[in-house]
Amino acid sequence: MQKLIRVAKRARSQIKQQGGLVATAGTVMRVLRSEGWHGVRARLSAPSPATAPAPASHAWNRPADEDDYAFELPFADPTPRDGRSACAIVHAFYPELCPDVRRYLENVPGQLDVYISTTSDEKRGEIAQIFAGYSKGSVEIRVFENRGRDIAPKLVGFRDVYDRYDLALSLHTKKSPHAGAALETWREYLYEHLLGSPEIVKSIFDLLARDRVGMVFPQHFFFLRDILGWGANFATCRSLLERMNIAIDENVMLECPSGSMFWCRTDALAKLLDQNLQFSDFDDEAGQIDGTLAHAIERAFLYAVEANGYTWAKVALRDRYPLPDTLIPVNKSEDIERGMRQVYRPLLRQAAPGSQ
Repeated sequence: MQKLIRVAKRARSQIKQQGGLVATAGTVMRVLRSEGWHGVRARLSAPSPATAPAPASHAWNRPADEDDYAFELPFADPTPRDGRSACAIVHAFYPELCPDVRRYLENVPGQLDVYISTTSDEKRGEIAQIFAGYSKGSVEIRVFENRGRDIAPKLVGFRDVYDRYDLALSLHTKKSPHAGAALETWREYLYEHLLGSPEIVKSIFDLLARDRVGMVFPQHFFFLRDILGWGANFATCRSLLERMNIAIDENVMLECPSGSMFWCRTDALAKLLDQNLQFSDFDDEAGQIDGTLAHAIERAFLYAVEANGYTWAKVALRDRYPLPDTLIPVNKSEDIERGMRQVYRPLLRQAAPGSQ
């Protein structure tokens, strides 16, 4: 009975916080699509605001929107690229998007070797034609089975590549066909934040040159903020992290490079790469939108990065993100050190907002 009363109070509180019944219904539908009835029940069963204040954002284990900071891109005067080697690891399930990929990769200052995975010899031929004459470095195309989306090729198919480089870019030809018009611009949003201009890339390289910054990724596509959560992936993610001697529980704050595109130091991925995952560990492809090992690994990246002794940072373009007060400009080098105190939230030492 006490639990039922608590759930009823929580429901009333959510309706009040969301601005009424109609707004609440919209939130419930977004949670239902992303996390199922388990996610809805988890929110209604969570402690009420009287005992544990809920975050202002609708995702229970995420920071409030107004408290979620990112560095503004590009920096005013980013440090020129240093001598570290870099590669791009690209999964190209949709070869027709590779002209865009190549155009964006041209914005990387200096050398950039490119490793591309795809799912058939026919696609490999198309991609080879698109990348013919690429002059910034070598291009290698590998064909793998259609399993594990972009994650399996990245961690299994190209596991041998990381030791050759200091920095790596993770990219893929994302379409998100299940979401319709709502996510049509998500891919371009991610590409612009990671590769939109030479100044943007130099700014990211500047961050990755800072002591212990191991991964840089775009601030979340705003449409996704309310529905970003563990979904059906927590148990799989926890089990995977336990293999790396990383412990998380249901109160841990969730942060991840949503869309699994980022720049990183290659050794920041060491714990994940050392798991010796195989393609057979990943789910058969069936058009899943959640609940696979690939979805769990997307949510595991930053915990593994921290366990390797690194921090991480988010970046955003002012004209692409509607909360300008959460963007931290970098006009001089000291702004990065100060900004990291707001941008970086150490996940392995911090519970989710509102947890007890």
